[in-house]
Amino acid sequence: MIRISVVLSSLLILGFGTQIFLKISEEKSSPSIVIPLERICSGNKDKKFSHEVIVQIKTAHAKWIENPKGSDGSRANFCEADLSSANFVMAMLVGVNFRKATLQRANLTRANLTRADFTEARLHEANLEEAMLHEAVFQDAEFEAASLQDAMLYQANLHGADLSKVTGLNQYQINMACLDKHTKLPHGLSHPKRCS
Repeated sequence: MIRISVVLSSLLILGFGTQIFLKISEEKSSPSIVIPLERICSGNKDKKFSHEVIVQIKTAHAKWIENPKGSDGSRANFCEADLSSANFVMAMLVGVNFRKATLQRANLTRANLTRADFTEARLHEANLEEAMLHEAVFQDAEFEAASLQDAMLYQANLHGADLSKVTGLNQYQINMACLDKHTKLPHGLSHPKRCS
């Protein structure tokens, strides 16, 4: 046991520890839930995607979720894109990059958006009813007139988000999410205890 500890310590010192840990993590983790690691945008600034292109991207993303190392699929990146009125009803969008995207009047009803990144996204009048938003990141996002009726916000990051004008949001949903002192809530709702 002591010999193994010495070997592992030596590897960490030599810089191999991170690579070994990542390899072990990849083998143990479930391919169906992916943490978004890419935070850079890819030339989508204000780009308007057609319905057909969005369908193709969703299909490729679903294949990527099933097999991240396969050649059939690819991870969806909508960073800074204009997705106004886009239809994402019941879509499998785990880990998608929506950073700084415009999702005005987008329909995300019942979509699986677990761990999706909506940092600084504009979700004005978006429909997020019954959406699965577990561990999604909405830091500094704008939700003016968006509907969060029955949305699942377990461990969702709402730091700095403006929720003051959303509809359908209740205290139970807020209690499951992660807020900070800059998060704005609708009248009648209060900040819960700090998220663990």
